[in-house]
Amino acid sequence: MQHYALHHLIRYGIPATVVMFGLAACADVPTSTKLSVPGGPTTSLWAPENGKHIVVFTGDEAPADFEARVTSRGGTIDEILTGAGVAIVSGLTGAGATELASTDGVSAVAADITVGPEASDELADADVAMSTAAPEALSTPSSETFPECRASTSAPTEATYFIRQWNLCAIKAYAAWDAGFLGSPDVKVFLLDTGIDYENADLQGLVDPHLSISLLPDTAKEYGNFMGKNPYMDFHSHATGVASLISSNAVTLAGVTQKTTLVSVKVLNRFRKGQISVFLRGIYYAANHGADVIHFSFAFEGFNKSESTGQVAGFNKAAAYAHRKGAVMVVAAGNFSVDLDHNQDNWRVCNTPHVICVAATGPTAAESINGGWTDFDSPATYTNFGRSGINVAGPGGNDAPKLRVWLNCSGQGLVATGNPKPCAEHNLLWESTGTSFGAAVTSGLAALLVSRMGHGQPDQIRAVIEKSADDLGQPGTDPYYGKGRINVARAMSMLK
Repeated sequence: MQHYALHHLIRYGIPATVVMFGLAACADVPTSTKLSVPGGPTTSLWAPENGKHIVVFTGDEAPADFEARVTSRGGTIDEILTGAGVAIVSGLTGAGATELASTDGVSAVAADITVGPEASDELADADVAMSTAAPEALSTPSSETFPECRASTSAPTEATYFIRQWNLCAIKAYAAWDAGFLGSPDVKVFLLDTGIDYENADLQGLVDPHLSISLLPDTAKEYGNFMGKNPYMDFHSHATGVASLISSNAVTLAGVTQKTTLVSVKVLNRFRKGQISVFLRGIYYAANHGADVIHFSFAFEGFNKSESTGQVAGFNKAAAYAHRKGAVMVVAAGNFSVDLDHNQDNWRVCNTPHVICVAATGPTAAESINGGWTDFDSPATYTNFGRSGINVAGPGGNDAPKLRVWLNCSGQGLVATGNPKPCAEHNLLWESTGTSFGAAVTSGLAALLVSRMGHGQPDQIRAVIEKSADDLGQPGTDPYYGKGRINVARAMSMLK
């Protein structure tokens, strides 16, 4: 199981207290300071590690004199997310942030913080991969879990390692392909993640080079040793794996679609760390550049609602803006085995209005890496759950040999320890588990639905995804499956 910690670095010399946000204890967790603001408007004022604050307005626009308010308190405006009711500012002292929070038209001021996994939390045992495979390694198993899937002759099934993609068989993607549903380049899925390896054979021609962007503040440092690559290149491999589950040329592995356009919005560095302000800018960027689907799976446990109201409000504002712009938003539920119904003090991205929150399923046993999977719709051992948070479930795998999800490596992977280690060793594939991958195929389904239903209908597409899902577990809304495990073929057949 993965455990993640929020990082708060003190720069103002104020005595610090550790804020754990309900996370499991981790070694060497930096400390943070909560500034006391008696009365007044809602605030969350930790000393920011990067000198930035998130300002949330009461409305969707900045007050007319906002720039003057900021500069008079020693700050500068980095960006106003016009129409979303959020701004990013730099240079405010704690006192300046407190004063700004008390002015008219400002509902909250929150310190920007970095979130992401501890290095030791990358799964160390999910490092099975290969650069080549002997023919017998791809042989058909003695018993077949998905005979109809294996019988399909659709183009995506021709991928070299499709035989290992139990996850796509489980959601009946093959039946949608057989019916001719392969997606449309007119549909754009924006991935807020670690970048995309646009040179990967499965992704060549699918990644939009004009819209893709890195929003990292340290982009030069991130790719300084790869000056021939675009800044949105993936130096981890997480987003490359996610991307090719959504849309793939099906050379090595298939994706839910073959023609959907992918847009990389790099908000996480090669260690899957990033700032809240960058996440908000990523949502805003995607919404303003024609996103049909916005996919994100951030590696952190959540916020303590009573101490993080500004950060929560920022997410809510940005998501509401993207929804108004017509984007479907798909979010991974998280890999902490948390009961969302009984941890109401901890706010998670799945609690953001308008998002589709996806839990994970996975097999409990298998004959081999090529087949014979048992109970492939079982709830994954690590998945977050709860009727109040989960909308649907998707295959994310279980963390044991033969039960994980196979993923494409980034050819520029640099992480030489833990989970994506095989990619740094120049392998084609790696295997992993996580709600990220159940969410990825759900984003692929959303893209297929947009190609048939048209742009700008996020609520209608969400309704089809939920209504078409296989009702597993307890009848109706189930804590592990929500409305059910997604079914690509049934969703597309509902549109006829």
